[in-house]
Amino acid sequence: MSSPVVAVLDVGSNSVRLLVVRELSDDAFAVIDEERFDARLAAGQARDGTLSDEGIARGIEGLVALAQVAAAHHPRALTAVGTEALRRAPNAGTFTAVARARAGVEIRILSAEEEAFASFLGVANSTALESGHIVDLGGGSLELIQVEDRRMTSACSASLGAIYATERYFSGGSPSRREVRALRKAVRSELGAVVPADELYGVGGAVRNIARIIRARRGYPLRRLHGLELSRREVHRVAAGLVSSSPAARRRIPGVSPSRVDILPAAAVVIDEAMEVVGASSLRVSGQGLREGLAWNLIRGPEPLSDVRESSITWLAMVNGVNPRVASARSVTAVSLFDATAAAHGLRAFERGLLGAAARIVDIGLNVDYYNRERHAEYLVHSGDLHGFSHREIALLGSVVRCATSGTPDLTSYRDIFQPGDVEAATTLSALLGLAVALHRRGDLPAPFDVRLDGGELVIGIPNTGGEAEVLALSRQVKRAEGALGLRISLTERPSA
Repeated sequence: MSSPVVAVLDVGSNSVRLLVVRELSDDAFAVIDEERFDARLAAGQARDGTLSDEGIARGIEGLVALAQVAAAHHPRALTAVGTEALRRAPNAGTFTAVARARAGVEIRILSAEEEAFASFLGVANSTALESGHIVDLGGGSLELIQVEDRRMTSACSASLGAIYATERYFSGGSPSRREVRALRKAVRSELGAVVPADELYGVGGAVRNIARIIRARRGYPLRRLHGLELSRREVHRVAAGLVSSSPAARRRIPGVSPSRVDILPAAAVVIDEAMEVVGASSLRVSGQGLREGLAWNLIRGPEPLSDVRESSITWLAMVNGVNPRVASARSVTAVSLFDATAAAHGLRAFERGLLGAAARIVDIGLNVDYYNRERHAEYLVHSGDLHGFSHREIALLGSVVRCATSGTPDLTSYRDIFQPGDVEAATTLSALLGLAVALHRRGDLPAPFDVRLDGGELVIGIPNTGGEAEVLALSRQVKRAEGALGLRISLTERPSA
């Protein structure tokens, strides 16, 4: 029997969006469908918040289509929500009544605090954020959320989303300097005094679009947006370039979404000024936000995950058919090898954690193809929903599993991500992982191995009965590991457990 499915319909100010996920456990889900309709519900919304007839018609059109997609998945639970545009609209009841009749869904209009908490939950359950801020920019509203010890402590909401900011502060085409100054002043005024924080995560389509522009300019080697770190200088340059360009010129900027050409300049200015208010030197992109937070709430309730990295590694191994007992035993062995050779390699807790994680997911490529399993494992590390890890850690993990049993990590294409010493660290970790894989060649959970450093020699104890498979596999790894560690490796027999 397949796992249950939950669906989220989000009637936003700019677009109607659908997210469908399959529950894997209380702390993991997999996205199985996603769709969007650029309804521009808030376009032309009156000063008193009244939605235009055209905006309502576009919103209902999108909602009907996406509700049909959601129903096709037979979700055990579906939640449909409205945000700023409906929150402000005195005629929101008209929209929700038509939605009920035409699409068969009951829309719950979120309060500003409920919207902020859902975004917080999406970010918290997909990042390692402990304390800092989240800036969530939609079509209608801007939320600035303060987080302390993985708890949302406060939130400020302002009607400064991409559509509203464009219509209220920019007269069209290329905005004037006076218009840009007025929008920046409005952001500072609405957000007020904010506790400064270095850690800032960004959520929303405009944030992702700015990230795509910056990624294209850098020639960035990873395709992932989630976790991409954008410097304040880069965001400021993008904002300045967008407001000084004509709509036709904006369309030619690599990374600019055609559907956001008219509203992206205002959005970029708002994000840039929010970074200034917070005092953040950089912003990390979160690929999860409101919709994912609502899905998490359906699956596990409002409590954030306690360990995002652990949950993510477990999920990636599980969906790719890795035997969890074998993976766990191999991880213990890899870490014991790391600890035994610490005096030789000089690596620290950062690399130790990466090796333990790599040992648990080195087999994920088997789900694609045995003969190219390590290359596929690297791809899955890069492209899978591996959360809580920085891009540097993702690239290192990918390189280590790619060279788990042969080869030397080539990090040339990642030179803008890595730090000094990472090449040597990846070489050492892949060699240690190769030994751990060999020691668990049969995958039948042999007793823990004896590993110890004796002077300049690493001694590995092999069971004196039934260890021939491990000895054969080790014979292919010893020379590589000796070169990486600068140690001699010897195998000894020990009584079987």
